[in-house]
Amino acid sequence: MSNIRLDGKITLLSPMSHIGESSGPDSFLSQDIIIGPDGLPVEVFVYSGNAFRGQLRDLAAIYMTEKLGVLTYNPDVFYLLFSGGSLGGAQSVDIDQARMYRRNVPMLSVFGGGVGNQILTGKIRMGSMYPLVAECQRVLPEGMRNHNAPSWRQWTFEKSFTRMDDAKNENLRKYLHDPAVAALPGAEQQELLIGDTPAPEDKKKKKKEDSPQQMRYTVEMLAAGSVLYQRIDLCDLTDLELGAFVSALVEFSKHSYIGGKSGTGHGLVEAEYSWRPAGTKEIAGDFLKIGTDCLWLSAPAEEAKSVYDDFLVRLYDQYLEGHAEELTKLLAAGAK
Repeated sequence: MSNIRLDGKITLLSPMSHIGESSGPDSFLSQDIIIGPDGLPVEVFVYSGNAFRGQLRDLAAIYMTEKLGVLTYNPDVFYLLFSGGSLGGAQSVDIDQARMYRRNVPMLSVFGGGVGNQILTGKIRMGSMYPLVAECQRVLPEGMRNHNAPSWRQWTFEKSFTRMDDAKNENLRKYLHDPAVAALPGAEQQELLIGDTPAPEDKKKKKKEDSPQQMRYTVEMLAAGSVLYQRIDLCDLTDLELGAFVSALVEFSKHSYIGGKSGTGHGLVEAEYSWRPAGTKEIAGDFLKIGTDCLWLSAPAEEAKSVYDDFLVRLYDQYLEGHAEELTKLLAAGAK
């Protein structure tokens, strides 16, 4: 079993959105209250550990699914793997069932979930990401503290966006159905011609279609170049489970975006994690690095991932041959 602490340094390569509150068309960064250097509570931007944990869970499930060659899951299994499932039925504890899940689905053992009528406790403790700013000095590790750091407000700005109404674009209007032209021959279509007296419901529909689609909205952003700290604790992981966790970060490295509006290039990051045995002060070394054009794994991370990949290959072969009875029951019938 491995008890490991990871210390991460995450650098934004593009502005990031992580919405907390909204007012009309404007959205603002999520904030937590922490105790500042002066001993008083202060609001500061924090990227939720829950958000990153959910993202890594999805990526771990995707990695496993593609390695196993499974195309689809039934709803119970899908929600169990990707969302953590839900509890149902009379409350009881089935140790054998819990062990079966941990044995056959290491990523589920790492991230946990609701299995039937009991909770399968995960083995990961995902910390939030704190910016290296003045307000966060008390919660940063000693090596990352800087008493001359700026306020987090100096790292934020507001960015406005416009959503265009493409129906007003003359080059695109030819692709928009014109209600004045019958789409099909026949008396029914003639009712669509302009000049006919529209029914009350037609008036409502026309009013809705005439509503403007163009709008301008503003999003508060954390600026590119901002640096954040994150702590992750991995508790009592086997080599297989450590490999399942590493697989999620490997999958993340393919598209290393966090926060919202990633579709427009926001939230691109590079990350590096050092590691140490839990309860020790001295850092053992670098664990993993994710850059814009590279992924680097340390020997422990590479070895754990290799063990996990070999496990998935063997499990896949057994599944195809019909010998993995427990896995077949899980993937076909779901968690009952």
